[in-house]
Amino acid sequence: MGLKRLSLLVVLAAALSIVFVPGASAGNFDEGRMGCTGESPGVCPAGTTGQPYSLRFLLMGDEDLGCAVFKVPSSGNFPPGLTVDPAGVTHGIPTQAGTYDFYATVDYPGCGKPASDDTFRIQINPGLPKLTLGPESAAPATTGTPYSLQMTASVSDAKTWSISSGALPPGLAIDASTGLISGTPTTAGDYTFQVFAKVNGDARADTKSLGIAVRNPLTLLASEPFVSDRAQGEVSVPFDAKIEATGGFGTYTWSVPTGALPPGLELVDGAITGTPTTAGSYAFVASVTDAESRTASFTGRILVAERLSISTLVLRPGKVGRLYAAKLKTLGGVKPASWRVFRGPLPRGVRFDRVLGTLSGTPKKAGRYRVTFEATDALGVISKKTFSIVIAPSPKRRP
Repeated sequence: MGLKRLSLLVVLAAALSIVFVPGASAGNFDEGRMGCTGESPGVCPAGTTGQPYSLRFLLMGDEDLGCAVFKVPSSGNFPPGLTVDPAGVTHGIPTQAGTYDFYATVDYPGCGKPASDDTFRIQINPGLPKLTLGPESAAPATTGTPYSLQMTASVSDAKTWSISSGALPPGLAIDASTGLISGTPTTAGDYTFQVFAKVNGDARADTKSLGIAVRNPLTLLASEPFVSDRAQGEVSVPFDAKIEATGGFGTYTWSVPTGALPPGLELVDGAITGTPTTAGSYAFVASVTDAESRTASFTGRILVAERLSISTLVLRPGKVGRLYAAKLKTLGGVKPASWRVFRGPLPRGVRFDRVLGTLSGTPKKAGRYRVTFEATDALGVISKKTFSIVIAPSPKRRP
């Protein structure tokens, strides 16, 4: 066998030994027209996290696009956040930075052509941090009281702040450079608004919807029997006073954080009621808190007197024709006290002063006079006591 014939047989044998494996070809992709450089992998345009990305897979000469179906990735890693539709369009917003190598496959179902694949690389670069505004809510405000709310942002870059819709409560304003909402509210109401902030050096921006409830101040005022923050009470005499709360918002919660009410009294929903059991001077602070944590306090004192009684034990005797004077006295009670003769006649010639509780005059008739006197104090408490007034005859003159 000649040398030429032997060489021909070797070449023929080598050709017959080649087996075509679908999908193992260099690929039908046209990297250059796709904007990618190189092959295996084709390095495609880079993306940035948080920003839209788009890439279309193209074939050499756009052949067979009518029946071509693209699959990505057939293996490897594909940038999170991106998807590929069957027409070969990659789109989405990358969520994670990194270098992603993957296989892209084109199939030709029903066209009788073997599938083809190729390797690609997409670099996803870190994007600028997203701007997010806070806080999530705003504390309530009170008219006439300074208020401040510091807006927050997820990035420290210089920003410009404004109110894009709605309105701040009258008396408040926003600082365009710091985002501080501050001032002194002047009008009660519920105010909703939207804060807008834009990063000065790029296009990042965000909005935050908030509301500020403005209420009138929470105040306390005690009614009778309080006068100048002081009230009078008496042992065993029912006591009733009201501390009125106005302003604020919602349900009031009452307490006595300092001092103490007189034994027998309690504070319930602003009412101080009960029956004092022990005399004394009781200083206290009544406090109220509304549903939005405003507080107000009332400082008061309740003076509890002993129960009214007539302390005079006996009335001195008198004589006909001689000047007579005596005084009735009380113990306890709330001054002033008034007097009256409840039962029985006074000796003739003797008068009773209902203001001073004094007896005076010149008795004109001897005898024993049983008289009941009644004292009434400023709270209407009554005390009675019966006395015997003895008037002796005038001495007989000697002849």
